[in-house]
Amino acid sequence: MAVLGAGLIALAVHTPGVRAADKGPALDARTLVVGTRAEPATLNPIAITASEGHQIAGLLFQKLLEEQDDFMSFKPQLAKSWSLSRDGLDLTFVLRDDARWSDGEPVTASDVRFTWQVQTDTTVAWPSASIKARIRDVEVRDPHTVVFHFTEHYLYQVMDANDGVILPEHLLSAIPRSQLKAAPFGRAPVGNGPYRLARWESGQFIELARNPVYAGPAPRVERVVIKFVPDAVTLVSQLEAGEIDLLESVQPGDVTAIRSRRTDVRILETPSRRMSFVAWNNARAPFNNREVRVAMTMAIDRGALIKQVWGGHAQECTSPLVPLLWAFDPSIPAIPYDPAGAREKLSKLGFGDSNHDGILDRDGKPLSFELLVNDAQNRVDAATMIQAQLKKIGVDARLRVMEYGAFTDRILAVDYDAAFIEWKVTTKVDLTQLFHSSSLRPHGYNFMGYSNPEVDAGIDRALSLADPGLAKPVWARVQRAIYADQPCTFVAVPQELTAIDDRFCHVTPSPISIFAHLDDWRIEPDCDR
Repeated sequence: MAVLGAGLIALAVHTPGVRAADKGPALDARTLVVGTRAEPATLNPIAITASEGHQIAGLLFQKLLEEQDDFMSFKPQLAKSWSLSRDGLDLTFVLRDDARWSDGEPVTASDVRFTWQVQTDTTVAWPSASIKARIRDVEVRDPHTVVFHFTEHYLYQVMDANDGVILPEHLLSAIPRSQLKAAPFGRAPVGNGPYRLARWESGQFIELARNPVYAGPAPRVERVVIKFVPDAVTLVSQLEAGEIDLLESVQPGDVTAIRSRRTDVRILETPSRRMSFVAWNNARAPFNNREVRVAMTMAIDRGALIKQVWGGHAQECTSPLVPLLWAFDPSIPAIPYDPAGAREKLSKLGFGDSNHDGILDRDGKPLSFELLVNDAQNRVDAATMIQAQLKKIGVDARLRVMEYGAFTDRILAVDYDAAFIEWKVTTKVDLTQLFHSSSLRPHGYNFMGYSNPEVDAGIDRALSLADPGLAKPVWARVQRAIYADQPCTFVAVPQELTAIDDRFCHVTPSPISIFAHLDDWRIEPDCDR
């Protein structure tokens, strides 16, 4: 994809309170311009696979409830109230009666049931379908009352019922389920959220405007423009030039330059749901051998990576859960950095340098593989360091840097040997999608091909418990089992660095989404600093 330049969208350098445009969306001081590298392929919520698409869809569509930053409590959204039956098997939602789709049609309980039917339809193959596994039926009591019937009582019933935005039955029910993901709706979505899609120029931007029939308070930010800038250096340059207002995942090495060039930009640092790891394709030799994967981890200096790539704005990752989640086990000891031990382990597996070329081999085949990474500079830097560290023990990791979309396609197709990946975990303590064998591609996001019956049983057991005190030790055992298997080399949990124009205030960073509290934002001169 070509770099987005001034010839595609010519934006004025930011002057507080003034914005102009030559070509592209209409911009003014009440417009938020967000820079991102990844353009979603669709805004159909049932077909989105990347976090960037989910964030945009979250402005167009609503859920029954608004999840709070503690990941355990909720506030009303499309539903104004909810209640669980005495036996814990029936969860009833009462919908607000003024909610409308952006085409003016009412949002009803039938939309909620239809959404559940789509999410659980195997011909649709929604990647998160496992979340709905214990919902046996969704009953429409009346146009504004819907009941979720569960097979058992457990901790995450409200979260599981709430997961996924509500879809418009009146627009999607006539489309064959097998064609739903590819339907034109994905390019022209009709939602029920605070914004509607105003314009989408492929390769350039998506423009959202306030939804005039939105039932909630109108957000002060009147428009949100998401600019697609595939080149990371250009993206930072546009932030420094005032052409964008908000940039997530700022690299530590860019902070000083941004601050020197934009005194009207704040850098927000918050705990992250992201984790960085080297994914090994567990279905391919030699990474189908646990001891090989452990040896790779022993050869990778995670401490050096954290210091040099993230400038210390990260901590070592020793669990498939991040520290923000209540079940995270901080007591798991990290596999030590031990290059000599790694080489010894590989030697015991039959790898040696038989032809004295510096590369280990076994049965005449060199220990050589392709290491994929997308072209974000910090990830390239990390992968380059990993390549050099592995070379020290005689492992040939051939680095291949790819454009983000092509990289994602290769990962989801499980067409790779190894890859350096940054993954944003869900707010629910649930390791099903990435580590349960039921989620092996294409049924979920288990693109590493990892399968361990002990882990499967542990995940299933932990998810069946309604008491967090009982579930936590089960989750601890699951975390330790996964870490011992090293289906990936867990590297780091970086801090989230976000740059935002200072004219926006009351901006509360959320680990759920940068837009989670957008309705609370204010804009100068309405700030009360």
